[in-house]
Amino acid sequence: MCNTSKREPMKNFEIKNYKCFGEEGAYIPQFKDINVIIGKNNTGKSSIIDIVKFLTTKNKDFINQKRDGKTPSLIFDYRLSSEIIRQIFPSNTSGGQLGYGINHQEYGLQFEGDIISFSINETNRNFLKIVDKDNIPNEAVRYFESYVSRVQTIFDNKNFIHLTAERDIQPEISDNTSEVKPNGIGTTNLIQQIINKSDLDSRLVEVVLLEELNKITQPDINFTRILVQLNDDNKWEIYFENQIDGRIPLSKMGSGIKTILLVLILLIIKPKIESRNASTYVFALEELENNLHPSQQRRLYYYLYNFSQENKCNFFFTTHSNIVIDLYSKLEKTQILHISRIDNKTEIKTISQHSDLNNILDDLDIKASDILQSNSIIWVEGPSDRTYINKWISLLDPELVEGYHYSIMFYGGRLLSNLSLDYDNLNTELIPLLKLNRNCFVVMDRDGKTIGTKLNDTKTRIAREIGEYNIWITKGREIENYLTINTIHNWLEKSYLITTNIVVNDNSKFETFFENNTKTSKIKYNLNKNKYALELAEFITRDEISNLDLKQKVEHLIKLIKLWNKQ
Repeated sequence: MCNTSKREPMKNFEIKNYKCFGEEGAYIPQFKDINVIIGKNNTGKSSIIDIVKFLTTKNKDFINQKRDGKTPSLIFDYRLSSEIIRQIFPSNTSGGQLGYGINHQEYGLQFEGDIISFSINETNRNFLKIVDKDNIPNEAVRYFESYVSRVQTIFDNKNFIHLTAERDIQPEISDNTSEVKPNGIGTTNLIQQIINKSDLDSRLVEVVLLEELNKITQPDINFTRILVQLNDDNKWEIYFENQIDGRIPLSKMGSGIKTILLVLILLIIKPKIESRNASTYVFALEELENNLHPSQQRRLYYYLYNFSQENKCNFFFTTHSNIVIDLYSKLEKTQILHISRIDNKTEIKTISQHSDLNNILDDLDIKASDILQSNSIIWVEGPSDRTYINKWISLLDPELVEGYHYSIMFYGGRLLSNLSLDYDNLNTELIPLLKLNRNCFVVMDRDGKTIGTKLNDTKTRIAREIGEYNIWITKGREIENYLTINTIHNWLEKSYLITTNIVVNDNSKFETFFENNTKTSKIKYNLNKNKYALELAEFITRDEISNLDLKQKVEHLIKLIKLWNKQ
């Protein structure tokens, strides 16, 4: 049997010979509930959408678009588990090329852990491409071929819904069709039919759609009614009413409202009209952020995240918005796929680390002015502080989500190892940054050997500039001093199998607790703060948010975040 440990981790599939993807191919990571596709223009974002469309609809337009005379191919890798082996090889058969007296299923178990690959050809049928095994009998190959011919990809029997970046909702002449095209054509006719036809339930638009729309547009605007009327050109037009502006035609409203309305029609109206469950759909929505204010972007994309979790459906987004990336990089069952051209080859990479997120800013043309558009900003020294604060907030109010309700930014950005604070940098750069967004909060270590140690001039000045209501200076020496003995002991025992009676206090540097104990001296906390912080956070419980003034400070911060989000 082959040594599978030498292979790369199993990828979901590979794409070759399609648009920007050449014969060398590119691996596409396994899809998740939410898949955010980012990259510069013309790098292949829309090609991923084309692939998803082909997997759901089996539209031959994909196969027919050859590159250099070669047919596009999707190659899927399957690692053979014992369960799959039992599906491939029968247990009630023996003999033949696989050996007399041996059960064929027993023979097949030697392939456990190996990888077979199959591709989809021009007739949309699966065929065996690679068996990760040398010199196997033809009879075994036939078993593999029979199996892959029956394998379904993740989007088989799904319904594909697409919304392009170029879209609009316009007044329309009466039409009996109910199709909404990817550019928005047909939307007005669909709405007027639901409202006006006796065999359709108008409450779907007048109540359900209106209610969902307000979930995203509030508190900026609250719509009281949605209706369709004939305008002066004898075309049906969608109108909205609200208490401030009265009745307004959709054509006179911003493109952002049209985008939100289109998305909701595809999510809520279309499945109802087609008598299908939302879980049977795959949604591909391109550049929804166009003409949407940052606060609306957050509400819309968080709404879509909750919709995917509640309805068990898949979403694919193309985007250039750092707001979208910031939100989805922190939520479960989501992934960010970065497409780039390197040495004339297209590559797809899953963004999983904060450093990776920083590396894609050039592709997105992010500007410093984006700080202005955040709902609220918490400034901390470095990544480990962010880890602890997020954990404490989540324990006291799990409804608050980083990237949606608040953003965390670092003021210790010039440090190579997050070992100490560059106070000159802090003094010259943080104070101007604080003035960019009025909804900001600063967290600082007190430092000093005793609780009575006088704060340095920089911290005193920042407290004066931003106001004591918007600053948290730790009561202990540093933020780690809020960790309880119980948290630290559980972390050491369960993560490093170290049982110790280590004692900590409020006024010592955190790393010295480990340096002064023979059992923990190898733990160099300050050399890898973020790694250890992520581990420690797993052992913090709600009952342990009681050390020093921690609970009081976190509750105050939560109150501010809710105030800034108008909750």
